Amino acid sequence: MQFIFQSCLISTSASVEDERIVANARIFVPASDGSFEDDVHDLCLDENFIDENEALSFARESAVEWVEEHCVSST
Repeated sequence: MQFIFQSCLISTSASVEDERIVANARIFVPASDGSFEDDVHDLCLDENFIDENEALSFARESAVEWVEEHCVSST
């Protein structure tokens, strides 16, 4: 799932690794020219998720928190 939050592009996913559900979030911080290629941050969240929906929800929340902590809003 992809979405924009405070000008950052966020992509979340869930996968199974070692029989556990793992959530991932990739955060693309825009450059001054508007591209998303240079400043990328990956979050790998290895919690005890019940299912893929819970993992995706947690990845979204974690990414939003990361952006709020590390990025300055332009609005």
